Amino acid sequence: MAADLHIHIFEGITLKDLELFFENTLGSRWFKSDPSLCLRLEDEKPVYERVINTPNIWVGEVSWLKAMVFEKPADFIPQAIGKIHEIIGEELPDIDDILIHDIKCAMTLPNSTGYSLANAESILEFLEQHRGKKVFTVSW
Repeated sequence: MAADLHIHIFEGITLKDLELFFENTLGSRWFKSDPSLCLRLEDEKPVYERVINTPNIWVGEVSWLKAMVFEKPADFIPQAIGKIHEIIGEELPDIDDILIHDIKCAMTLPNSTGYSLANAESILEFLEQHRGKKVFTVSW
């Protein structure tokens, strides 16, 4: 089972929304290991809807879990996905010439997995449309 990595524009949401959204995500800087500190189920929906409704674009498929379980990242994490996640992640970088260049370079990396990737041009066009805005990634 694979996840889908998306690049999201930080628009129409707050930093608190991201904190709440990622609080159950292993590896997130906002992960809370104590479930009693997390949102109640009935309070999750509005936060998820706000994040879902941010402008976003699909980047490709990835299986973070299989990579971790089988200790074979090269088999389950396309290099482009790993690099884009590393470049953007949860750090909210601005879309500028450097970020666009780095994403363009990442999309040229070889894909030795069986997972699909988006067309690089569509991702670059999306980033150009949102130049100057902050971005983050989500694995759905």
